[in-house]
Amino acid sequence: MTERRQPPRGTADRGAAPRATTARGAAPRATTARGAAPRATTARGAVPRAAAPRDTASRSAAPHRATRPTTRQPVASRTSRTSRTPSRPARVPASRAAPARPPRAPRPPRRLRLGSVHGRLRWGLIAICVLLLVLAGRLVQIQGVDHHNYAGAAAAQRVNTVALHAMRGSIVDRNGVALAFTSDAQDITSDPKQIKAEYRARYAEQLAPLLGVSATSIVAALSRNTQYALLGTALAPPAAQKVMALDLAGIYTQATTQRQYPGATTAANVIGTVHSDGTGAAGIESAYNSILAGHDGELTYSVDNVGNVNPSSATTSKPAQNGATVRLTIDQNLQYVAQRYLDKAVPESNAKSAELAVLDAHNGQVLALASSGTFDASNPDTIDPNTPIDPPVMSAFEPGSVQKAITFGAALQQKLITPKTVLSVPDKIRTGGVTVRDAWVHKTERFTATGVLAESSNVGTLKIAHLIGPAEWYRYEKLFGVGTKTGVELPGESAGYVPPLSQWSDSTFANLPFGQGESMTILQLASIYQTIANNGVRVPPRIVQSVAKPGGGTKATATPTGVRVLTPGVATTLRTMLESVTMAGGTGVKAAIPGYVVAGKTGTAQQPDPAHGGRYSSYKNWDTFAGMVPADDPQFVVAIMVDNPAHGVEGGDVAAPLFNQIATYEVQHARVPPTGARGVHVPLQDCAGQNRAFLPANVC
Repeated sequence: MTERRQPPRGTADRGAAPRATTARGAAPRATTARGAAPRATTARGAVPRAAAPRDTASRSAAPHRATRPTTRQPVASRTSRTSRTPSRPARVPASRAAPARPPRAPRPPRRLRLGSVHGRLRWGLIAICVLLLVLAGRLVQIQGVDHHNYAGAAAAQRVNTVALHAMRGSIVDRNGVALAFTSDAQDITSDPKQIKAEYRARYAEQLAPLLGVSATSIVAALSRNTQYALLGTALAPPAAQKVMALDLAGIYTQATTQRQYPGATTAANVIGTVHSDGTGAAGIESAYNSILAGHDGELTYSVDNVGNVNPSSATTSKPAQNGATVRLTIDQNLQYVAQRYLDKAVPESNAKSAELAVLDAHNGQVLALASSGTFDASNPDTIDPNTPIDPPVMSAFEPGSVQKAITFGAALQQKLITPKTVLSVPDKIRTGGVTVRDAWVHKTERFTATGVLAESSNVGTLKIAHLIGPAEWYRYEKLFGVGTKTGVELPGESAGYVPPLSQWSDSTFANLPFGQGESMTILQLASIYQTIANNGVRVPPRIVQSVAKPGGGTKATATPTGVRVLTPGVATTLRTMLESVTMAGGTGVKAAIPGYVVAGKTGTAQQPDPAHGGRYSSYKNWDTFAGMVPADDPQFVVAIMVDNPAHGVEGGDVAAPLFNQIATYEVQHARVPPTGARGVHVPLQDCAGQNRAFLPANVC
């Protein structure tokens, strides 16, 4: 009897028979467990093999299924469809046969655990609601709140606006002569990317002489990695035409305007200058910038999506309003002459600088306001950053004896002296803890009040001031405008300084009456003498006469209300006393003008020396002179200050001759006729008991 060997479990080869299926009438499938017949397969000539014992550890074992038979169609052999002889399985050694294991209990069926959808739906609904609220709020903001902004932005994309620049107004002198005006000009620009590197040097060589710049700077501009470079600014049209006549590729012109100052340095301190953008930077240009600038207009038109003008759209325009014309009170000719005399006097006396103010004696209008060494208004690079733009109104100095006119005016007004009042005057006096000296050594003299003023005695002046008293003297200082801005229409005006009465020490009143310990500008000094010339009425100086709008209409500057300081009689008497200063025996004889009566006063004020702790220097001075012409009918007032002259250290040596030169020009230029009057002689001394043979004829 032949033993049937079973093949190893889980192996199959090409000789294995296919599984046999049972149909109706076929034998039931054999099983190795629970009496079931083993499952047979059919292959090429193979016979059904017996089922191996069930192995629960392998997936290739027969699955655990119900014994319900399934009907399958037998698969025929590829070589012979009629052969059904099963092949015998290979023998497997008994030692390698898989051990039989008991069957595992069937698993219970798995249940699909589904998540709860209620939480997800809730949070999803909340998120959607929040999103809808945000969108709704944004929609309300765009359409309800900001719709004007968005509508404007949309309109801006299809509308183009071009600014129509206003022409800056002119500045003219009292006679209409242009001091500053604006004209059309051309900037020279380039596109460096259009110019090859090998052409830059040639371009620079041709352009440099026409543009007034160095060839190196032009090469540097053409070497920049940009499509725009500015080569020259504000060229006059003829000069720009010469540049374009070169026909250089990549070189263009650009329309602009140019501020021109025909007088260059003449009245530059008054006119000022402008910034690079055309706005006022100093002087009248700054103080009246809004009036001179005018108001820009605009031109609005529609464009398409690429920026082309839409010819069928409406065009709206707002015309530009050009700036107004500002007419000053200064006279250009007088201003020019005054500056030239100052510029000449400074090097001749080896002084630091000089200043001048000329006022109309009746209304206080400024006829000239000059300083030496001023800048060129058309070239801001000439401005010295360490020097004030307009020293006559911005720089204050100690006036010295020229200020004694206030002391004498107050004493006359209070009827404390007359021109012939005699005072016993030594050459020094001790008061307030300090010693006050005259500028020259002399024995005790019997000076008249006129003699004290004419010979500029500090000791005699201080004696008269003591008659007035500190409080009353201080009141007259303020009436004459000392320590107060004049209000002239120029920026940066200094008020000067006079110490408040409450701060005076015992020694304060020992210096103030003859011009030490206080300061003022040259314009304030001129205003003091304008008060005396105008019969005792101080009219605050003004430098703007009128403003004329381009469309018509001129607004004149109102003359400020005058301040009565002295009565007409006292002012006339004081002028008579001041005449003696320019006559023989006085300190200002070099100011005299032949054919005219001149009244004025010299001043020599010591300067504080920082190198010696601020004590007054023995050689640094401010030299001054202020006076009026003609003295019997004053038409104008001139005040001059020379800062620290090395040659001619007294006011009568430097400032008085300058007064003579400028006043002589003005009486001719303004056609002021001589009055025919002669100076009134007032004795300077009481010569009783003296040998008059050795005294000047006008002294006694």
